[in-house]
Amino acid sequence: MTDINNITENEYAHWLFSIPGLGNRSIDKLLCNGMTCREIYEANSKEFKGILTEKQIKSLEQYRRCWDFEKEAAKLAKKNISFISRIDERFPEKLKNIPDPPFALYVKGQLPDPEKPSVAIIGARMCSEYGRYMARSFGRGLALAGVQVISGMARGVDGISQKAALAAGGRSFGIVGSGVDVCYPEENLDVYNDLCACGGVISEFPPGTFPKAAFFPMRNRIISGLADVVLVIEAREKSGTQITVDTALEQGREVLAVPGRVTDRLSDGCNLLISQGAGVAIGVEDVLERIWDVKKQKTADKAVNKADCLSECDKQGREEEKSMDERILECIDIIPISSSQIMEQLQRDEIDISFPQLLGKLMDFIHQGFVIQEGSYFRKKC
Repeated sequence: MTDINNITENEYAHWLFSIPGLGNRSIDKLLCNGMTCREIYEANSKEFKGILTEKQIKSLEQYRRCWDFEKEAAKLAKKNISFISRIDERFPEKLKNIPDPPFALYVKGQLPDPEKPSVAIIGARMCSEYGRYMARSFGRGLALAGVQVISGMARGVDGISQKAALAAGGRSFGIVGSGVDVCYPEENLDVYNDLCACGGVISEFPPGTFPKAAFFPMRNRIISGLADVVLVIEAREKSGTQITVDTALEQGREVLAVPGRVTDRLSDGCNLLISQGAGVAIGVEDVLERIWDVKKQKTADKAVNKADCLSECDKQGREEEKSMDERILECIDIIPISSSQIMEQLQRDEIDISFPQLLGKLMDFIHQGFVIQEGSYFRKKC
C-alpha cells in the first residue's frame, strides 16, 4: 500500500497528465484555479464543474480509483524514463513561455544543459547528397564548438546531423513523435541508443505510444522551443520543416537556412526562407555568430533588469572576467591561431574556461574590433 504522505507533487502531476481526454489546456485551467496537483487529486468532482466537461470529470474519477502511484513509478524506473512536469525544477525554462507549452515531458537520458547553447537542425527526410554532406558538416562542427544539437531523430537531415554530433563527442537530443521507449524510424536505432547514452530522447507522449502523423507537428514546437537558433538544411517549398520554422518564429527564435541551387527543388524551402529574411548559414561560423548575437541580447536584457541591484560581489566578478579577457587576448597575436590552440594555452596556464565560453569571448572581441577572424583562425587586429 502506497503511503500517501510520501507521494511527491510531481507524482501527482504524472497522474493528472495521464488522464485520457485531459490535455495541456484543461490541466492549465485546473491549475489556474489555484489548486495543486495533489489538491486536484483529493478534491470533490463537483469542484470541476464549469472547468471540465462531464466526460473529462468521469475520466478523472476513473483514474483516481485505478491509479497506483508506486506501480506507475516502478514502470518508469524499469525503463530508465523520467517524468518531468512543469512544476518540477528540472523542467526547461525555455519551454515555459512558448505558446501552448507542454505540461510535462518524458525523458530517457537527460535534458539539454540550459547553460550551454543549443541549435535545432532540421531538414528533408529524403535529402540529397549535398544535404547529407551539410548535415554532417554542421552537426560535427557545432558539436566540436560545444553546441548541443537538437533534432527530431527522423531519417535524413535530422538523424545524419545528430549522428555526426555524437560521433564528434558532442551532446544531442531527439524530440520524438512517439513514446521515448519507441525507436522510430527503426533504421536510426544506433542513433537512438547513442542519444540515450550521450544526450537524451524527449517526448510529451507516454511510454509505449507509437508514432502517428498528427504527433509530429506537435513535437516540432518542442524542437524549436529548446533551441537558441533553428538551422534549416534542405527543404522543399511545402514541407513539414516549414511547420517547425513557423513555430520557431512564433517563439521568437532565430532561423538560419543553408542556401542551395535555384534548380534544386530540395533547396526551394531554404532559398525562399532566405528571400523572406532568414539568415544565411554557409558554415558553422555563421551559426556560432548568430548564437553569440542571441546570447548578447539576452545578456543586455538581464543587465537592464539588474542595473539597479549590482552588488559588491558582482563588481568583483566583473574584475575577474576582465582579467580572463586579458589572458585570452594575450594568446592572440598577428599570426593567426586556432581556437583549439588558444584553449590549449589557457589550459596550460590553468585558466578555467569551457570551449563554448571561449568561443563567446572570441566573438565578443571580434564585435569590439580587437580580433579578426579568418576562417577558423583568429588574429589580433593591427
